[in-house]
Amino acid sequence: MKRAAPIPVTRTAGGILYQLARSDRKTLCLMVAPEGRVQARAPRRMPVEEIDAFVISKSAWVRGKLAVMARPRPAYSVEHEMAMRKKARDMLPGLLAQYASQMRVAPTKVTITGAEKRFGSCSSKGALCFSWRLFQYPDAAVEYVVVHELAHLIHLNHSPAFHAVVQGVLPDWKQRKTLLKHPPD
Repeated sequence: MKRAAPIPVTRTAGGILYQLARSDRKTLCLMVAPEGRVQARAPRRMPVEEIDAFVISKSAWVRGKLAVMARPRPAYSVEHEMAMRKKARDMLPGLLAQYASQMRVAPTKVTITGAEKRFGSCSSKGALCFSWRLFQYPDAAVEYVVVHELAHLIHLNHSPAFHAVVQGVLPDWKQRKTLLKHPPD
């Protein structure tokens, strides 16, 4: 018989208010939900002192996540979105052809989305998605995301082998990635 879903208990550790849910899991994890709620999921028998210590050890990470979530999101006009979608339709075919050929891969499908949290994604079936929001960033950042997603057609993870593929195509990928940390004006 399956147990009922755990009832979370609210706790505080290191100034972090969090909800603790216990279950039959083997590991402890900490996450910040999109609405800003901090959640810890822990094995049933793990001592609460150990859980609190883990939350305290991750407090800088939690505060950073909460600070990012507290920033106001820019409101985009329909015209701005349409312009970025057009830029995506104009840029993507050439970039995908260039880098897919160089990497010897071929996506099964390419879609432009309105995703807010991810600039790109790759499905296990080889379908790539790119958010129109990506196309507000410098071309070097766009190229990095394209190569990153194409590399997932080789390694569907973020392993050292995956990063080696990206590095082989874009030796300066780390600098390009940093361009994505600063939202455009």
